[in-house]
Amino acid sequence: MRLPVYLGAGSVMAGLLLLVGFLGPGLSPMPMVDVQAMTVDGTPLLSHPMPQVSLRPSLTVTVSHGLTSGQWAFTLDGRPLTIPYVGRATRELRLTLPGPMPMGSIHRLVMRAGVSQIAATFAVVPPLTATVSMHLYHLTTAGTAGIEASLHFTRPVADPKQAQQYVQVNGNPSFSWRDAQNLDVVSTGLHLSDVAQVSIRPGIRAADGSWSEKGQQVSLVIPSTVTQVVPGKMVQMYYVNTDDGHASLFTHLNQIDVLSPMWYEANADGSITGSARRDVIDAAHAAGIALIPLVQNKDVDAGVVHALLADPAHRAALAQNLVNEARTYGYAGFQLDMEQVPWTDRDLLTALVQDCANAFHPAGLNLSIAVIPRLPGDDHATGALLDYVHQWSGAYDFAGLARWADFLSFMTYDEHNGVTPPGSVSGTPWMRAALEYSLQGVPPEKATMGLPTYYHDWGSDGSLSSSSYADAMSLAQQFGGTPAVDPVEQELHVGYNAFGVHYELWIESTDTLRQKLPLMYEEGLKGISVWRLGFEDPSFWSLIPPRR
Repeated sequence: MRLPVYLGAGSVMAGLLLLVGFLGPGLSPMPMVDVQAMTVDGTPLLSHPMPQVSLRPSLTVTVSHGLTSGQWAFTLDGRPLTIPYVGRATRELRLTLPGPMPMGSIHRLVMRAGVSQIAATFAVVPPLTATVSMHLYHLTTAGTAGIEASLHFTRPVADPKQAQQYVQVNGNPSFSWRDAQNLDVVSTGLHLSDVAQVSIRPGIRAADGSWSEKGQQVSLVIPSTVTQVVPGKMVQMYYVNTDDGHASLFTHLNQIDVLSPMWYEANADGSITGSARRDVIDAAHAAGIALIPLVQNKDVDAGVVHALLADPAHRAALAQNLVNEARTYGYAGFQLDMEQVPWTDRDLLTALVQDCANAFHPAGLNLSIAVIPRLPGDDHATGALLDYVHQWSGAYDFAGLARWADFLSFMTYDEHNGVTPPGSVSGTPWMRAALEYSLQGVPPEKATMGLPTYYHDWGSDGSLSSSSYADAMSLAQQFGGTPAVDPVEQELHVGYNAFGVHYELWIESTDTLRQKLPLMYEEGLKGISVWRLGFEDPSFWSLIPPRR
């Protein structure tokens, strides 16, 4: 970088004022030089925005030709600075400015090098502070709780061990420094209804010599219950036109916030077909339930959904058709349930959600989308699992979808399915891992956790069947099996033999679903999305207090 200086000329360059001139008559003229660099603490004074420097900043100036001590001059805030003696002409001058300067203060430095004069401003770093984020950690139905906290300091601390002494966390905290700016804390031994607190006392030293001047405190209230979906957390129930679904709905109308009937299909051209039931619509409206039906690609067909997504006109047609249908029947909105979307259509699926949002929101309608979660390493899967990612779960850009949708319903069920070995429907460790990974970039208040109320029955002959809790109990009783809770998956499990085939039966009950509810509170989610009405253990409704 060069600052050309022309004799007798004045110019403004990059926020610095350069004034050039001769000394008065009878005196030797000062040499003319180019100022090649001028930095404070290594930061160019030409930089924008205003550079921030340490409390005792170091100034370095480099010019094109050597100057003696008398040919340099500096003032700081109007006061002259002492120039160290230089026995011979030098092109570079290093000078430590007086300090310590007050944190957050702004100063004006004027330099003369030969005939060049430069005025610049800089700011001293503000006091050291930290950003603190907290969330719940491994809540249990037994009432124990913990928190995870992350502290990000605005600048590296001088001594992590010293800094840690100024950080207080209630409970039983353990500390781990990622680097000199980031401290992670896990604290256990807390209980429901406790208030978790992270306190930072003033006096933490930063590596640049500054320090923290004010104390900070962040609090997090631990819920009083984690075994029920308290009012304020959304209960979304999926519904199909079956006798068991209909009976369950009409029995529990006052325990449902959002009803999502599986009534509509989207065709390749953006048209829709549906089978709405007037008695369900009227009952939901009378009970104060928000009706947000599902709309699924016709026959869950990959070709249909690709043709729909690939054509902007088809996407626009679907959005408008859904708005018209919502107005006709008084729906609160729609939930998109596009499945078997090729992973290569990920951006097109996000475009559909954007198009629908642009049509829904001006009309006052809610837009959501059901999504299949992923796990770390899914993109590196092989064989049938890789096919599953490419054809099912890989199409969802969770953060991109969350920018446009009002909420995302994570289908945290079918952990084990047609491309996996037999196993749990929704084991707790899998659900936690899937949520933690998939929620990256998604505001948790815009996400719900899926809960299954059904079973999977795996046969050694390769068969797989699913149905209600009542049917599962009948199967176990008929063939002499006694389901027991798997302590890791927190799900009922029993093996039995029938007609020469061995079966592995995995069942979700009220008790196993109760064990999973703390995850909703840990992640700070909007609520739950339950598949489906009519499949549930009759005592399931003890988990959901009345909503109205």
